[in-house]
Amino acid sequence: MWWETLLILFAGLLALFATGLPIFACFLIINVLAVLWLMGPAGLGLFVNSMLETSTSEPLVAIPVFVLLGELLFRTGGVRVLFEAFDTLIGRVRGRLYIISIMVAAFMGAISGSALASVAVLGRFVYTTMVERGCDRKLAMGTILSGATLDAIIPPSIVGIILATLTNQSIGDFLIAGIGPGITLALCFMAYAVIRVRLNPALDSRGIEGDGPVSTAGERLRAALPVIPLLGIIFLVLGLVMLGIAQPTEAAATGIVGAVLLSFLFRTFSWRMIGETCQGAAITTASVLIIIASSKLFSQLLAFTGAANGLVSFAAGLDLNPWVVYVLMMLVVFVLCMFIDQLALMLIIVPIYMPILGQLGFDPTWFWMMFLVNILFGGITPPLGYTLFVFKSVAPEVPMTELYRAVVPMVAVAFVAVVVMTLVPQIVTFLPSLN
Repeated sequence: MWWETLLILFAGLLALFATGLPIFACFLIINVLAVLWLMGPAGLGLFVNSMLETSTSEPLVAIPVFVLLGELLFRTGGVRVLFEAFDTLIGRVRGRLYIISIMVAAFMGAISGSALASVAVLGRFVYTTMVERGCDRKLAMGTILSGATLDAIIPPSIVGIILATLTNQSIGDFLIAGIGPGITLALCFMAYAVIRVRLNPALDSRGIEGDGPVSTAGERLRAALPVIPLLGIIFLVLGLVMLGIAQPTEAAATGIVGAVLLSFLFRTFSWRMIGETCQGAAITTASVLIIIASSKLFSQLLAFTGAANGLVSFAAGLDLNPWVVYVLMMLVVFVLCMFIDQLALMLIIVPIYMPILGQLGFDPTWFWMMFLVNILFGGITPPLGYTLFVFKSVAPEVPMTELYRAVVPMVAVAFVAVVVMTLVPQIVTFLPSLN
């Protein structure tokens, strides 16, 4: 029976995850064992050919280029520049530091796409600054963690590129589709922080009056100048794609040139920095390509065993409203991502959901973007959201129970935003439709 094979494969994967092995190693092991079990030694030729074909496909060229771009931009020292610029530009507004933390996180998402790296940097610098200025610790942690999660939604996003590749979506269109949800979520988080501060002014940073002098027009202009080069990088990466001038890979390569020039401007360029950047990009790219190739082979095994067709027939036999199926699919993802690493969950679920999606009639770009939003917020959902542990590593004095209490309201806000984007899918689909 197909469902028996499906259960055995998934049980094996979960057992390997529990050992603590890297995700790519778990998928490689289960794929080799499954090929030997289902096809015998002769099937190893299929294994090799599938891995080679997937890892050398042209769309995957975008991955190393975007990884290298993110690594470069993260080493330019732009976080402090962004924080100080927004601090001056926003002026005296209630909840200003909470707004700034989300803006900096979203801006970093547009130039790096790494939620984990953002949490580490924001936890070291922004969180410390906010606490020193008298912000509420839980609200500060909530805005930083939720804002950092946007990094994998706002393009360029490595996770987005992986998901687009796995689901056969246009990488350019899928990256652009993340702009609307990223902005929507950022505005929802800002609104929540401002409302909390207005209801309880004690949560604000030492009150509006004691938070520094009002900046002049000249000071605001000087604060805005360092941000302009970063905006230029964003235009090189996203603007060229949206205008149809360049493909995502070409735009990212242009952005790399801009990032190198930016390191000269911020005086952070060094050959050691370039070496560390290339090394980090090579390691990340190799891991990602192995994971994608393993996931593709896993999908082929599901098709070979009849599990994919069995799932489609089972879903069709339920005779449920497509929206009920959609809610159930998203609910399963959200619950599982509280306990399983997001990338691992994505690689397990995508091969199952793809054949079912074909029966539901939903826009694929919209569906997979909602899927991406759901799994990413698992990263800050207790008990095992791994970005929580990254924040804990840079702020060891914070108890985990306090971290949990800090993020639960932000997850609730994200849930409201997901409902809005479900009812108004144009938030996701409008920009890609213009491309």
